[in-house]
Amino acid sequence: MDKKIREDIKKLVAEIARMDPKKVKESHDIRNDMGVDSLSAMEILASIEKKLDIVIDEAKAFNVITVKDLIDLVMHYLHKKKGK
Repeated sequence: MDKKIREDIKKLVAEIARMDPKKVKESHDIRNDMGVDSLSAMEILASIEKKLDIVIDEAKAFNVITVKDLIDLVMHYLHKKKGK
């Protein structure tokens, strides 16, 4: 399941950044490498929250730099949700 979630997040980021999902790497800087502005970043966050039925703290999301950072943050909230 974790692998599917990773791929789903990468696809969603790619869609909003208007990139080929196959070219998205976890090491990509979401803003600098992918050209995602703050509005698009919020769109990514909202889409992930809706798709996975989680709520991500915006202050923590602000610290996300790379695609891997985003995946790690989402996984944290998913594991937290399962623990309830």
